[in-house]
Amino acid sequence: MVSMSTVLNVKIDPVLKKRAQDVAKEIGLPISIVVSASLREFVNTRSITITDSPRLKPELEAELLEMSRKARKGNLEDFSPAFDSLTESFAWLDSK
Repeated sequence: MVSMSTVLNVKIDPVLKKRAQDVAKEIGLPISIVVSASLREFVNTRSITITDSPRLKPELEAELLEMSRKARKGNLEDFSPAFDSLTESFAWLDSK
C-alpha cells in the first residue's frame, strides 16, 4: 500500500500553534508528525481526552493502584524500609 500525504488546513490559535511547534522541535519532531499521531490515536481509540490536569499512562496507573492495594493489605515486601544511610539502602537493594 502506497501512503500519500495530503494537506489539512485547520484554524488554530496562533499562540497554541507556536507553543506546539516549539515543543515538537524540542523533542525533535516536525509538527506534522505530532498532528498525525494525535489523529491516529483518535481513530484507533475512537476517543479524545480533554483535561486540565495531566493523567498517568493507563499501565502506570494500574501498577500504582496495585501497589496501593498491596500496601493497604499490609503486603509491604515490594516496598523499601526507611534508611539511615546510603550504605544501608544499597545493602537492602543488593539483598533483593
